[in-house]
Amino acid sequence: PAVLPLVVRAGAGSVRDSLSVLDQLLGGAGERGVSYGQAAALLGYTPDTLLDEIVDAFAAGDGEGMFATVDKVIEVGQDPRRFAEDLLRRLRDLVIVAAVPDALASGLIAAAGDQADRLANQAASLGLGELTRAAEVMAQGLTDMRGTTAPRLHLELMCARVLLPGADVDDRGIRARLERLERRLAMPT
Repeated sequence: PAVLPLVVRAGAGSVRDSLSVLDQLLGGAGERGVSYGQAAALLGYTPDTLLDEIVDAFAAGDGEGMFATVDKVIEVGQDPRRFAEDLLRRLRDLVIVAAVPDALASGLIAAAGDQADRLANQAASLGLGELTRAAEVMAQGLTDMRGTTAPRLHLELMCARVLLPGADVDDRGIRARLERLERRLAMPT
């Protein structure tokens, strides 16, 4: 069941393409079928563990963890642009979860049980303002990434900017900073 959203995503809305992708995955399946990890690797998608690591680093304001995750992305041979696209998709899901409390239960966001819990926790740890700003930074960065000769450097700069809401003096940057302060004040000491 966890593989089906990847198949639909790879099919890009085409039933025929989705069936073709599913057929290819089944061709390489073992006795137990196709696992999420196999499907993600074969289709070139970023493993959830890497997305979880970078989102957790964003939430903690952990620059070292963020750069270490980007380094892992490169070490495993993941394309930086694909990673940025997958991260933007994750941020989009988190924005929806933060804005619509029952998004996971109502099926607005398709996620397996354990992933649903992670998404809810990540959305709560960042807040709607920070998530929206992070998604906008990644979306703009993806547009700017076209034709770049140093995609890793560009990805690192995009992620570093997510960690610095003070760099944006507009409403989104101020709201992200206020939400971060509110969460810190609400934390028990």
